[in-house]
Amino acid sequence: MEHVGITAIILAAGYSERMGRFKPLLDLGGRPVIARVVDTFVRAGIRDVRVVAGYNKDILMPVLHKLGTRVIVNDNYADGMFTSVLAAVKGLESGVKAFFLLPADIPLVRPWTIRYLAENFVRNEGKILVPCFMGQHGHPPLIASRFIENIMNYRGEDGLSGVLKQQEADTVSIRVPDRNILFDMDEPGDFTELQRRWKRCSIPSVDECEVLLKDIYRISELVLEHSKTVAGIAGRITDELNRAGTDLDRALILAASLLHDIAKGKPGHAGESARIVRDFGCPEVAHIIESHTDIVLSPYKTIGAAEVLYLADKLVSDDKLVTLSERFGESVARHGNKPGTMRKIETRYKNALTIKDCIEARIGTMPLDLQYDGNKLAGTQRWV
Repeated sequence: MEHVGITAIILAAGYSERMGRFKPLLDLGGRPVIARVVDTFVRAGIRDVRVVAGYNKDILMPVLHKLGTRVIVNDNYADGMFTSVLAAVKGLESGVKAFFLLPADIPLVRPWTIRYLAENFVRNEGKILVPCFMGQHGHPPLIASRFIENIMNYRGEDGLSGVLKQQEADTVSIRVPDRNILFDMDEPGDFTELQRRWKRCSIPSVDECEVLLKDIYRISELVLEHSKTVAGIAGRITDELNRAGTDLDRALILAASLLHDIAKGKPGHAGESARIVRDFGCPEVAHIIESHTDIVLSPYKTIGAAEVLYLADKLVSDDKLVTLSERFGESVARHGNKPGTMRKIETRYKNALTIKDCIEARIGTMPLDLQYDGNKLAGTQRWV
């Protein structure tokens, strides 16, 4: 979806002194950082992307021209970042309803976050929208164009932050499941962390998952507790398998476990949950979620992330740890007079038993004393 009337302004005119290298052109996953930032906005449906250049503009501008972005030259860049803000906003046309402002050294903001802010602007037109993660405000703000005059006339301290503090009555905090709105790279150590996060950006953290569940999709408390319990079991199984020599991605499995029922209550909720997670930018997680209701077992009976989630989900009724026989006994009691449904139940039960047997062949019979994030949620119990 294209967001007409919204412009993105990327600030890339500074010296990069603390980094010791020019940050916009650092390599991030085979492309310059500035290209990653531009791509974030384009993927979010923002077609009017402008970059403010200053220091090293002669080597930056050829890259920007290849990206097809509009370039704004700030010759006063030595006087600080606010001069780049001023250079950009004074040229905004009357048709621009609002604009994002994002420094180039904050390159991991999710396209989903940009889309979500733009969608919220429709309900908050004329306001300043600031993304918020776990109680902390981050970047990029989305600023209604009616504040351009305030920005141009500002003579106080703290640049843009100072302007925004004066507009608190017109500022709306938007909760987003995106920890990287708070992460910028100033020093070499930050760039090392940036590269690590880039490689894992398609796997949401536990905190990001919980914001998605509670603040964005507002799932019920029971579904939330169910998902946490499933995550606890899946995490424990993963730990045991990895101790036995398997190489499973624990963070991936936890994310899939927490988000597997995000669309609970909707028709075909496994597919709909996967669609939501894929749209969030996490295709690997979505792929695992798709099979948490029904799974096609490998003929080689290998155990991967999907199998771990499938079994963990079948070991939980509501938010309680149960045996497989108890869980499927409940299903039989509810649907015993429906032959088509009974066949599905039987297949699911056989698949769960097969996965259980494969895991136990690797690690031995294991009691599950369920743990989630260090908090004990249930007592010791065997799988069947």
